[in-house]
Amino acid sequence: MEIHGTRFGTLKFRPEEVITLADGMLGFPNSKQYLMFPYAEDSSFFWLQSVDEPEIAFIVINPFDFFADLEFLIDDEDSRSIGLEKGEDLEVFTLLTIPEGNPEEMRTNLAGPVVVNASNRRGRQVVVKEYSPRQPLIPLEMRATYRERTEVGRGRRAVRQQMVAVS
Repeated sequence: MEIHGTRFGTLKFRPEEVITLADGMLGFPNSKQYLMFPYAEDSSFFWLQSVDEPEIAFIVINPFDFFADLEFLIDDEDSRSIGLEKGEDLEVFTLLTIPEGNPEEMRTNLAGPVVVNASNRRGRQVVVKEYSPRQPLIPLEMRATYRERTEVGRGRRAVRQQMVAVS
């Protein structure tokens, strides 16, 4: 199977790779089937690409990679809706927002995680009132350091590009 989109061009996939969200996502009720793949090699970020509406894609993370003491309680109705029988089959992802020009201010929606049963690829976006829909990913005290490293990295890339252009 394949889909054609503006962001990634043509994506080929097998039906068993599709994650089905029967109720869609909040604000995107018509997108019920998704593919998930890494944002980049060795990245903690992933793309959640709609199969139904190829122009829709979200950047998501496994929030446990960033928040060690995080706990989500999934109620019985949500567990039943995705056919979850064993806790080890549960995968949790949260949507990420990266403000243009200010990546150090990226935040994730801990109040609306997407829970997926890894054994049957059925999922659902749930509401968790105890958490923020705009949780910063980079602590305030680390943002200046992040910005400095990013700017230094951009400078190095620009110097390398200039060297290649001169060569």
